[in-house]
Amino acid sequence: MLKHTRYHNALICVVDDELHTLEFLRALLHEAGYQRVMYAQSVQEATQRLHTVQPDLLLLDWHLSDADSAEVIRAVRTLYPDEIIPVIVLTGDISPSVKHSALLAGASDFLNKPFDITEVLLRIHNQLEIRHLHKMRAHELELARLEILERLARAAEYRDDATGQHIVRVGRLSEQIGRVLGLDEEMLFQLRHAAPLHDVGKIGVPDAILRKPTALTPDEWETMQQHTLIGANILEGCPYPTLEMARTIALTHHERWDGQGYPQGLQGEQIPLWGRIVAVADAYDAMTNDRPYRRALSHEQAIETLRAERERHFDPMIVDAFLEPTAFSLEEPETSDT
Repeated sequence: MLKHTRYHNALICVVDDELHTLEFLRALLHEAGYQRVMYAQSVQEATQRLHTVQPDLLLLDWHLSDADSAEVIRAVRTLYPDEIIPVIVLTGDISPSVKHSALLAGASDFLNKPFDITEVLLRIHNQLEIRHLHKMRAHELELARLEILERLARAAEYRDDATGQHIVRVGRLSEQIGRVLGLDEEMLFQLRHAAPLHDVGKIGVPDAILRKPTALTPDEWETMQQHTLIGANILEGCPYPTLEMARTIALTHHERWDGQGYPQGLQGEQIPLWGRIVAVADAYDAMTNDRPYRRALSHEQAIETLRAERERHFDPMIVDAFLEPTAFSLEEPETSDT
């Protein structure tokens, strides 16, 4: 008996309406070391299970009695379009027409009944290996995208902050606020890496305005406000969730709870949550660090300002989350890692 313990935590979904086949595969997979296996005996039952949990591999009988087995493949491809989830078709019919139909529906491989035990385990292992390699590659691409995002954010930030640490701090503070609000880990990850791009549009603002040590004129202030639109245009059209969030943040982090912000004059919950979170994180960090036109405020002074602007400039829920005493430390974070 082959044991493939490398993938013993993989979730395998077996769909077959023949009880003896289910029992055979149950015993075989258990003996081979696979610890997470779920079963379904119809297209309807399989589809219901797929709505609640994402499998790593499907073993699918091609001649289910209640409906077309291809519906199961279509369901998994629709529910998890960005995942490579192998589907091994189980069939006693080895005719070309069956294979063509299954492949057309999206099958990855075939196992012929009656089963050869060694072949079953090898094909399962090989398909799980393909899934593992795809996930590794996807992870590497995600890290590369995040690296590019950070460098893009730093390119804008170096014109305004020689250390480049403002974007790191805003990312960390935004993540910490999101954690207090109960956002899930995926959203927190996206927020941490999207928030640093809030001022990427400053690339398009002249240095004479960006670094001016005195108050801006009305015309200069109007030019400065354009950085929200420039940033949104830079990030527009990217299909990745982190970049979509970053575009929203770039566009809306200067909107105000009372509707007096820019560029759209949004009010209250018209402002996307991401923009409301970053507005508070950005304001706190800007207040507590030197700027060309003023010296830094103390932590206590910045907190007092946030409290004073609660329900005017800032969403009161976000301010309360930021001020949660046991939620997180306001110490300066370490350099961001991607």
